[in-house]
Order: sequence, then structure tokens, then C-alpha cells
Amino acid sequence: MAPIDKAEALKRERERQKTINAYHRVFNSKDGEIVIADMKNQFATESQVFLPGYDYNPVVAALRDGQRGVVLHIETMLKRPVIADANIEEPKRKVKK
Repeated sequence: MAPIDKAEALKRERERQKTINAYHRVFNSKDGEIVIADMKNQFATESQVFLPGYDYNPVVAALRDGQRGVVLHIETMLKRPVIADANIEEPKRKVKK
């Protein structure tokens, strides 16, 4: 990997870690837990996008899938480890090409 590519990849990794840290600060609080629980309830993330027995509407299914995807993305980000901003100069993930 060229030095410029490696530096750019490291910069992207630092920015990604800052974003992960922000997700943790926002959603790992009492209010954040309330918001996630409400989103799960509101968007029925635990149920199927297509519900048998109902008239199938592809637009409604796509909308429900998009809502579900947002909640799943937040949950995925919260599963990633927090690296303190002071230590962000040395990301734990290795950059490979």
C-alpha cells in the first residue's frame, strides 16, 4: 500500500471511530435507551417486513424495511468497541489493501 493510500485509510478509520464513539455517547444513556426502545416498538423491528395474511404492498414493505434498517444500523454501531478519542491516533483495526 502506498504511503498516501495508507495515510488516507488511517484518516478514514479515525473518522469512523469518532462516529462510533458518538453513537455510544448518544445512545448509551437513559434517554438513548428510551429512544431506541421507542424506535423498535414504532417500527416493529422484531417482526417481518412482509406479514402473511395482509394484502402485500411493496411500497409499505420497502418503507418498513428501511425503518428497520435504521434501527439495526444503530444497534450494529453500538456493538463496536469504543476507543477513547485520546487514543484514536492508534486505531485497533488493521488497514489492509
